[in-house]
Amino acid sequence: MRSFWPLLLLLALGVGLGQRLVLPEGAVAGGPLTLSGEGLPDGRYPLALEGPGGSRVEEVEVQGGRFALPLTLEAPGEYRVRLNLPSGALEGRFLLLAPTPPELTPEGLKLPWGLLPLPQGPWVGPLVEGERVYVAQGLLVVEAGLKEEAVRYHFAPAKVLALRPGPEALLEGERVLPIPFPPVPFQGKEEDLKALRPLLLALNPPRPWPYFAYWALPPETLSEEDLAAYGQDLRARGHRPELPFGQEGVLRMAEAARALLGEDPARAKALALALLRYTPLFPGSEAFFREMAEALEAQGEVATALRLREALALSAPWRPPDLGFLAPAFFVLGTAYLALFLYLFLFYLPAQLKDLRPIGGYLGGFFRHPLLRLRHLHLAYAGLGERLLALLLFLATLAALLLYGLDAKARAALWAPPLDQGTLFTPAAQEWARSLPPTPGAKALQGYTLLRDNPTQARALLREGAPLPFALALLGEKELVLAYEKAPWSGPVRSLLGLGADPWGPREPAPTLRTLYTLLLEAEARRLAEDPWRGFSQLPLPLPEGYRAWAFAALLLLALYHLLTFFLPRRQGQPSPAYALFLRLLLPGSLGLGGGLGVVLLLLAAYGLWALLQGSSYLYLAAAYGLHLLLVLSSRAWRRA
Repeated sequence: MRSFWPLLLLLALGVGLGQRLVLPEGAVAGGPLTLSGEGLPDGRYPLALEGPGGSRVEEVEVQGGRFALPLTLEAPGEYRVRLNLPSGALEGRFLLLAPTPPELTPEGLKLPWGLLPLPQGPWVGPLVEGERVYVAQGLLVVEAGLKEEAVRYHFAPAKVLALRPGPEALLEGERVLPIPFPPVPFQGKEEDLKALRPLLLALNPPRPWPYFAYWALPPETLSEEDLAAYGQDLRARGHRPELPFGQEGVLRMAEAARALLGEDPARAKALALALLRYTPLFPGSEAFFREMAEALEAQGEVATALRLREALALSAPWRPPDLGFLAPAFFVLGTAYLALFLYLFLFYLPAQLKDLRPIGGYLGGFFRHPLLRLRHLHLAYAGLGERLLALLLFLATLAALLLYGLDAKARAALWAPPLDQGTLFTPAAQEWARSLPPTPGAKALQGYTLLRDNPTQARALLREGAPLPFALALLGEKELVLAYEKAPWSGPVRSLLGLGADPWGPREPAPTLRTLYTLLLEAEARRLAEDPWRGFSQLPLPLPEGYRAWAFAALLLLALYHLLTFFLPRRQGQPSPAYALFLRLLLPGSLGLGGGLGVVLLLLAAYGLWALLQGSSYLYLAAAYGLHLLLVLSSRAWRRA
C-alpha cells in the first residue's frame, strides 16, 4: 500500500508536466496572433489576459488536449496569461512589439506582413491612413493593407507630387483630389505616360484601367476587351466624339492601324473602329478614315468600309468649314491689286512727272511743298472707277489676309490644350471659356464647361447664352424641339427625341468642333478689332515676326492713301498712244477696268499665275492673255496707236 502512493504522485507529476501554454514570440501590435495550449484536459476553461490595454477574460474550449485562441491586440507591451484548470492554473507571459512603420526600400515597400515588391523609381510616401498605406510614382498610386496582403491600384489624372492625409493627392498643376480618384479627364503629359509603362509591365494592375493608361502601351498589343474598356472610360470621364482629340495616344493608335494594314488587318480594323467609335476627330482623321476604308474594301471588308464612309458623312457637320481657298484667294487678289496699282502708276507717270517738275520733282516735292505734293498722288490722275476698283481690290486682299490669319489661329487653338482633350470638363477649359469675349456664344460654352461642377450656374449660363443646338438640348424638352429644328442631323438630339441615334450611340449633347471653331474665330476677330496692332502681330501670317509690324504699318498707310485719293480732284493728263498701248498689252483686262469683263480677265490672269506657280496648268493664264489680246487688237486704242 505504501508503494502505491509514490506511483500515483509520479503519475500526477507526469500529467502536470505535459500541460503547457504556447505563447507567441515576436508578435506585432495590431496584427493577428494565436494563444494555444497542449496536454490539457478536455472542457471549457476561463483564460485571463492582462496587459497595457487592460484585462479581459476569454473562454476557451479544449478538445483532444488542445485549444487555439486567435486574437488581435492593439497596445504593445508585456501581457500575462492565466488559464484556470481543475488541477490548478497555468500562467505565462509574452511581449507584444510595437509595429514598425512602413518603409520604402530599394526592394519595395516593407510592411508588417512582409515585403511588397515595387520597381525602383521616385516613389512618393508612404502615407499611413488607418490600416492602409499609400505610395505613389507618377500616375500610379499603390494602396496596401497593414494587416493583410491586399493591394489596390489607383490611376491619377496627372502626376502625383505629394500624398496628404485624407487620403488625398497633390497633383501637378496644384490640383488636390481624394483617393480613390474621381472619374475626371486626364490632364497629364506624354512624359507621364512614358513613365507609367514600366510600372504597368512590372506590377500588372488588374484591368480595366482608365483610358489614358492604355495609351502607355503599344496600340498593337491592345485586345478587343482593352479597346472596349478604353472607350467606356472615355465616355464616363466626359469625352465626346464631337470634340477634337489631339493627344499623342490617339495619334499613335492611328499610326499603328496604318502600319498593321499589311501584316495584321484584323487588328488594324479593330484600332480603326475604336478610333471611329470613341475619338473620330483628330488631326488628319478625315484622310485616315478614307484611307482605311479604301484598304479594307480592297481586302474584302466592304461593310466596314461602308461604315467608315457613312460615319465620315455623318460627322461632316461637326468639322469646321474648308477654307483652303484662302491662300490662293489672297494670292489672286493681292496679285491683281499690285498689278493694277503698278499699271495705274506707270500709266499716269508721264503726266505726274510733268506736273511735279515745277515743285521739286517726284521726290523733292515731298520736302519743298509736301502738302502740294500730296495733291499729285498718282491715283489723283485716275478716274473714279479706277480709284474705286483699286480700293475694292485692296480691301478684298486685306480681308483675305486677315481671314487667313484668323482662320489659321483658330484652327491652331482647336488642336492645342485645353481644347484638344476631347472634353471641356477640365479646369483649364473652364478658365479658357471665361477668357473669351463676353458674347452669347461664349456664355453658352462657359455654361457647358460647368455642367458637372456647378449644374445650377451652368443651366443659367446656357439659358442666357446663344441658342446653340447643344445648349438648347441641355435645357429641357421644349428647347429640345428647337435644337432639333436647328440641327436635325445631331445624334444626341435625335436620341433624346427617340428618333434614332448615330454610330456614336446615345450621349449627352456637346458643342461640336465647328461650334468651337466659330466661337474662336469670333473671339479672335473681336480681339483684332479692339487692338489692331497687337492682334495683327499675333496672327500666324506667312511673314517673319519682325516684319509683321512693318506690314501692318504698310497696310495702314495704303488704306489712308486710297481714302485720301477720293478727296483729290482728278488731274488731267494722258500718255502717248504708243506708251498707253504698250502698258495695256501687259495688263489683262486693262481696256475694261471700268466694267466687269476687265476685272474678270485681271483675276483670271492672277489665278493663272497661281496655277502656273503650283505646277498645275498654264491654260488659265494663256486664256486670260488670249482674250485680252483679242480685245486690244479690236479696240480703237490699237488703231490709234
